Amino acid sequence: MEPFARALTTGLYVYLGVGLVFALTFVVRGVERVDPAAHGGTRGFRALIVPGCAALWPLLLVRWLRATKRGSDAA
Repeated sequence: MEPFARALTTGLYVYLGVGLVFALTFVVRGVERVDPAAHGGTRGFRALIVPGCAALWPLLLVRWLRATKRGSDAA
């Protein structure tokens, strides 16, 4: 049981580590692409959304990639 718990814990740490790196990048560069209403969002707003972005990073990554693809198609 201990190897399973260790693997689960390691997986969780990796997921959250990747999520934190993604979230910091996303709130600086990507949030306005995914949600145009976030344009001009304050630092406080961006700080508030970091935990949610870190937890939901796979979903937000897909949305960011789709928004980027749509943006390049329009150009």
